[in-house]
Amino acid sequence: MNAQPRINSLSHPEFCGRIGFARAEITPPPGIYARLWGSAKHDIAEGVHQPMLATCMILASEKTGTWLVLIALDLIALWQEEVDRIRSALMGQFGLQPQQLMLHVSHTHSSPNLSRRYADRPGGQLIAPYLDSLPDRLGAVVAAARADLFRGTLTWGYGTCGLAFNRDALDPASGRGVCGLNPATPADHTLLVGRAVDSAGRIRGVIVNYACHPVSLGGANKLLSPDYVGPMRALVERETGVTCLFLHGASGNLTPRRSYEAVTEAAEQNGRELGFAALATFSALLPPGRSLDYRGIEESGTALGVWTTSDKVDVSELLEADILYARLQLKQFPPREQILAELKVTKERYLIERLDRALAMRDRIGSNTVGTLLVTLWRVGEAFLVATTGEPYSEFQVALRNRFPDSAVAVLNLTNGATSYLPDAAAYGTDVYPVRVTEFASGCLEQTIEQTSNAMRLLQKRDYPGPT
Repeated sequence: MNAQPRINSLSHPEFCGRIGFARAEITPPPGIYARLWGSAKHDIAEGVHQPMLATCMILASEKTGTWLVLIALDLIALWQEEVDRIRSALMGQFGLQPQQLMLHVSHTHSSPNLSRRYADRPGGQLIAPYLDSLPDRLGAVVAAARADLFRGTLTWGYGTCGLAFNRDALDPASGRGVCGLNPATPADHTLLVGRAVDSAGRIRGVIVNYACHPVSLGGANKLLSPDYVGPMRALVERETGVTCLFLHGASGNLTPRRSYEAVTEAAEQNGRELGFAALATFSALLPPGRSLDYRGIEESGTALGVWTTSDKVDVSELLEADILYARLQLKQFPPREQILAELKVTKERYLIERLDRALAMRDRIGSNTVGTLLVTLWRVGEAFLVATTGEPYSEFQVALRNRFPDSAVAVLNLTNGATSYLPDAAAYGTDVYPVRVTEFASGCLEQTIEQTSNAMRLLQKRDYPGPT
């Protein structure tokens, strides 16, 4: 019999420094053009399910002078030109370098499709004024988070939540690939929760990182909504009394238990499931700056192994940021002229939506054969935040967490831009939606895992950085 490994201490990955949170409402106006789903029968949003929010978190190291800004938005993916415009305004206002700022969307599919190209559609006249308002509104929330900075500890812990299902499925009647629940293929249920506590011991913020497409509500829903994120966040905030920041993980192949429904109860049930799981993980966290250590035997009816908490020797104040530009081969796409010709003769709205998306991608990638996936990397004490502009399959976060088992690894989709899906190599050659619509060729996910892992190792090897 093999002896069990000897582990005499347990602790959570942590960061000690200055932390700040702030919140603002950014709900688009009802009446805005909101045809996001090809199956939708309506053009405009008729109301609001729950407010859509912008939540800012600032992390700062007193030891190095580094500070980092993350803004999470309850919106669908923003077009790259809009992301660049907002980021440029914020970097200019606050003196930030590109690697210091993450602009992250929750990817709720009950958001308007915020493209100025739709200005001539019903409600489209509201898109540009809304987009034009975002730099000032987000600048104000960053300023508020800076004003709220407190000395504290950010503690991370892993848990699980069964909300997410694999969504690369087959229709049993036709054999067609469908985007829906596939219970036969296991899904990644990993949940990561962060807790910010100030030096007086007061909880000041909660972070929930989970991978699952926010598609509880589908084409029949006519309300603007943060989807399951809103009910989850409301539950966590009600129970903890502090701001909850949601970070949407690598969900390229994951969908929630209830998907594509018309009734908001679907989003609320999904949100409750994630919210209670997050609270359970939150409740399991040790006090900040403490470890659980083995103390020896206490003789009783049997020999009891006694563990007690004690102060850690040190909590990391390290804060670093970097950007990886992953170069990936692109698929061959039909010429622009072919897509336009098909649009002229197509009558079905769902087909028009598919062709319109294909045209937008064709215009974005042009004649390039190699594309760039931007990966923003933050080392936050004993944790990593890894954010891509794409939608990797969940194997991305599974691989990174397996390769860095001593760190907490938060993975974020659709951050600082919007490219496309990164399916695993096994998905190519099958009739699944992400493979059909992605711009990237087979091998993109595996190459991104390798390049990202290498960049994370380089961050681990760095000495303490100078002030940013």
